[in-house]
Amino acid sequence: MKTFANTFFKGLLFALPIAATFGLLYWLFATAENLLKVPLQFVLPQGWYVPGMGVVSTLVLIFVLGILVQIYVVKYVFIYFEKLLESIPVVKTLYGSARDLLQFVTGSKGEDLQKVVAVEIADQVRVVGFVTNESVTLGDQSDLLAVYFPMSYQVGGYVLYLPRDKCEVLDMPVKEAMQQVLTAHIGLGNNSPDKK
Repeated sequence: MKTFANTFFKGLLFALPIAATFGLLYWLFATAENLLKVPLQFVLPQGWYVPGMGVVSTLVLIFVLGILVQIYVVKYVFIYFEKLLESIPVVKTLYGSARDLLQFVTGSKGEDLQKVVAVEIADQVRVVGFVTNESVTLGDQSDLLAVYFPMSYQVGGYVLYLPRDKCEVLDMPVKEAMQQVLTAHIGLGNNSPDKK
């Protein structure tokens, strides 16, 4: 019975992430289809609408938005709109969290993380963090490092301001280190970061 339960749970651990991934993709596509179905049926001649056009239109709109964000003048309009959103109390929290989550998922947040460091918090106990700023002044202390420590399996973390000599620079890519920290190093083998 124990062997059966172990085998079942191994199958469940394999199936759940796949189901969650495809379930999320299905939900995103279904939502996009439902949102644009009515406008497309209104704009297109009678009988021209084909299921799936909403998804395709959403992808095209997102691509066009990506192009517009890179145009000099339009970019500042988006920056102004973003600042406007960040001035509304509840919207600010929701928008900021969603934006940060997407940046982590797509990897664009890694551009802001400059180095991977290990910080010893007790004898032979270290935590991995990411340098976000290499020259911070805090009160009467200057030339501090701002180090971000994300929490495993959560969208969140904390920042510590540390002297340089307390941070050990690790020779590993930011994305790889972030993957290890966010997944609590589960299923990533025994590879360990090397010192620089």
